[in-house]
Amino acid sequence: MLSRRIIQDHAQLSAAGRRLLAEIVRDCGATEATLWLIGSDGRHMDGVLNHGKTPDLLEKASVPVTDSVVGMVASSGIATGVGPGDVLNRSIDAQTGTPTRAMIASPVHVDDRLVGVVSAINPAHSILFGADALEMLQWKAYLLGLIMAHLDD
Repeated sequence: MLSRRIIQDHAQLSAAGRRLLAEIVRDCGATEATLWLIGSDGRHMDGVLNHGKTPDLLEKASVPVTDSVVGMVASSGIATGVGPGDVLNRSIDAQTGTPTRAMIASPVHVDDRLVGVVSAINPAHSILFGADALEMLQWKAYLLGLIMAHLDD
């Protein structure tokens, strides 16, 4: 089973994942991107890799599946976007000091199993992310899944 420790300790995967997260930030116009895995208890999403201001915090963070956008995406298997006025779990905002204005999130699959979610927050030049950003995020989520498949054998 994939875990935070396995991914963070695997130098090549960690480097490739970080490059993809940097591409997400650039290509989606986001200020930050995070890879979340479904926790071993199935009730939490664990931050694994982050490209942004506070990777030291987000790569140790966990949010409940039942009370987070990334948890909703993991539960439904459907990519989504949220913006101002939508309900968000603010526990991560409190830890990082960065308020989330908007988010896009997409499921990450390894083979046929949903193992996590990749998210991007706060578009740099608008209030909301556009459909093209969500589509780009889904492509990058697919690539993350292909990379992670090599660890899950």
